[in-house]
Amino acid sequence: MSSDKTNEGVSSAEEVSSAFDPARGFLDFWRNYFEQTAIQTRILLEGMQGGKSLDQLHSQGLATLSQSLDGFMRTPAFLEALKQSLKTMIDLKLMQDQVAQTISQQSGLPLTADITGVFERVHSAEQTIMKQLAMLDDRLKVIEKTLNSGPAEKTPNPRRKRATTKDDGDDDPDDPAD
Repeated sequence: MSSDKTNEGVSSAEEVSSAFDPARGFLDFWRNYFEQTAIQTRILLEGMQGGKSLDQLHSQGLATLSQSLDGFMRTPAFLEALKQSLKTMIDLKLMQDQVAQTISQQSGLPLTADITGVFERVHSAEQTIMKQLAMLDDRLKVIEKTLNSGPAEKTPNPRRKRATTKDDGDDDPDDPAD
């Protein structure tokens, strides 16, 4: 009788220790998972023998995925969700712009549109100035070329008028002092 009691005590002690051992349940779960995965892999590999190549399977899988995504994206539920999402984004952007405009008006800060207008005007003025400078540069090159070409006789410019002074009758046209 005493031996029955000792055997009973050992088996109940093992049951108690396994019931309170959290690692035991965890290890049993993953052991069963890997056993089932190995069985499924073996079945899959046996079915693939003499079948299609991996490239063919890959292209077939992509085609199937493409068809299913295309079908999903054409469903009314998806299109309605997309429509609502885009509408919400547009409304949020409009609200953000309105808040930014209100804050900028109250604080006196310029808006992007104001700065863009000023930038365009400054850019236009810069282009005009650059064109004028290019024309002046061309004219300066022509003048330098004529000056550097050699000592040529100076011919009076017929378009240029001579300065006139008051005639007091004392002027001699050959006088070097004039």
